[in-house]
Amino acid sequence: MKEYLREATKDDVDLLFKWMNDPAVRKNSFSSEKITYEEHTSWYRSLLENKNCKQYIYMCGDCPIGQIRIVQKEKNAEISYSICTEKRSQGYGAKMLELVKNQVFKDFPMVDKLTGLVKTDNLASKKAFENAGYEEKYSMFEFVRVD
Repeated sequence: MKEYLREATKDDVDLLFKWMNDPAVRKNSFSSEKITYEEHTSWYRSLLENKNCKQYIYMCGDCPIGQIRIVQKEKNAEISYSICTEKRSQGYGAKMLELVKNQVFKDFPMVDKLTGLVKTDNLASKKAFENAGYEEKYSMFEFVRVD
C-alpha cells in the first residue's frame, strides 16, 4: 500500500483532537495536560492559518496512521509527531520521519535542518528518529524545586 503525507485540512480537527488526547501522546508531550475541545479547535484554526506551520496526516492507502507537524523557525524546522494507538510499534514513526524530510524541503525551501525534541523516557520516538537517519545532538537536564 502507498504511504504518503497529505496536508491536513479543517476536516481533520476531530481526528487530531482524538489523537492528541490519547494518554500516551499526552504523557510524551512537553505539555502533558489534557486538551479541551475548545482549546484544540482554537489552536488548530490558528495553526492552519500560520504560514510557518504545516500539519500533515500520514496515510497508508486510505487509512490515517499518524500526524506530523512542522514549525519553521528561520532555517530550522521543528518536528512534532504521533502515531495512532492501533499502529504503534510497527515502524511507522521512522517511515513518517523519513517521508517528512522531502516534504519539508519542498514546502519550506529555506529550511536546511530538521529537529525533533524527545523526552528522555520516550524510547520509541528516540528509536524512530534514529531509524530515520536523525542524529541525537544533546540532552537537557533540569532540576525542579519542590517546596
